[in-house]
Amino acid sequence: MARDDLFLCIDAGTTRFKSALVSIEGSIEAKEEYYYPHLDDLRHEYHTGEFRKALDRTLGPLTAFAGERIRAVGVTGHGPTLIPVGPSGAPLYAGVGYLDDRVKKYIAALAKKTQNLLTSTMYIPIALFFKEEQPEIYGSTHKFLQSFDYLVHLLAGEYTASASSLGIRPWDRGALEAAGLDSGKFPEVSIMGQEVGRTSGPAREKFGIERGIPVYAVGVDFAAALVGAGTMRKGMSCERAGSSGGINLCWDRLVGDRRLLSYEHFIEGLWNVAGITSTSGKAVDWITRLLGITKRDPFRYGEVPKRVLFLPYLKGERTPLWDPYAQGVFYGLRLEHDREDLVRAVYLGTALAIRDCIQIIEENGCAFMEPVVTTGWGAREEDFVRFKADVVGKSFSQLQTQDGELLGVAIVCAVSEGLYGDLASAAGMMVRTKNIFHPDEKRHSYFNELFSLYKEIQQRVIMNKLFDGRSLLS
Repeated sequence: MARDDLFLCIDAGTTRFKSALVSIEGSIEAKEEYYYPHLDDLRHEYHTGEFRKALDRTLGPLTAFAGERIRAVGVTGHGPTLIPVGPSGAPLYAGVGYLDDRVKKYIAALAKKTQNLLTSTMYIPIALFFKEEQPEIYGSTHKFLQSFDYLVHLLAGEYTASASSLGIRPWDRGALEAAGLDSGKFPEVSIMGQEVGRTSGPAREKFGIERGIPVYAVGVDFAAALVGAGTMRKGMSCERAGSSGGINLCWDRLVGDRRLLSYEHFIEGLWNVAGITSTSGKAVDWITRLLGITKRDPFRYGEVPKRVLFLPYLKGERTPLWDPYAQGVFYGLRLEHDREDLVRAVYLGTALAIRDCIQIIEENGCAFMEPVVTTGWGAREEDFVRFKADVVGKSFSQLQTQDGELLGVAIVCAVSEGLYGDLASAAGMMVRTKNIFHPDEKRHSYFNELFSLYKEIQQRVIMNKLFDGRSLLS
């Protein structure tokens, strides 16, 4: 076996923590996973020792398998979550995530004041929660770290804020100070591909990883997925089907529609146009847990969902509503429906939410080069990928792995190590298409009718709020 031919790729996902050894050709040689304990439905908190435990549980088997072959390390993870740490780097409080109900009022207030939805709805509201409601923790905080940057600190002892580009950075000094936050509590931003440190002696003792291995910034997991899906040319797109989901289109200009996110791509001269669904995979987990389904059956393509619709707004919604108080809806329930109908309705709702985002993007003059590349939990079930193609009316493809984020981290490491000249060239060699699914015209016609009804219900939810969730939080 060759030495220095593997990349250690780490992804601190929303629900599932993954570490893998990925070859320089893009093959996952070994992978370990860790599922966080079930999170409280109102509080989106990760226990103070959770990420360290996840790192320990997943790295041990990998370093035992081929630790001497690790050439470089890259770390990504879910956003937005903030972990306040003291001067020693020890967490002072649980990591608080973007789905936490205590953060909603800060999101709503900031979204009204600024045009920058990227910063106003992401990390700054979480920091404001700490300042206003946990003042002792805020005062004692040395640095606020993203989940994946806390992992970098564990591995290399450095404080950094990784971002895929300056256009997708978690914060900047001006935005922090405008919100009344102490900018000194937030690390300087390191851009994708920058070396942010080297594995330390303490990391060798704690996790068994060799000392002195370069650690590279990657940024948030959706950016890693874009790299892993090869979404780096105009018209290419990636659908992320994780705990939260969304659609990202690579385009050549800024799109100013406030229903969407649009910001500079990490490829110079291009823009990322995005629609984000807050609780897609979360909704599937929720309905199966609610109905007592202990083992989720794979989605079966041949079963056309009955006319039961679901709006997946279980924690508010980002695209296109930007309303942290939006609520989920089942519509069309009758006595003859059973629990399988409810599960299928949730799958359908997540697919219709993606279609909604795609339609809004196309309304702004953008065009999708097919197929749409899908990654995440929703990419592992072929029937569900085929189903999404029918609902959306576009071809969808699977890669050689459902973990596009891990593959993207490996690509970043490969470029940073000088094996390829740029990300696009590396992706061209390391990303492989496994399957392509084309939409069935007859089924797509049926889903056109359901989508029209979905949009009508969505408008009723927006215009006629039957229930104001804010009253529960007062």
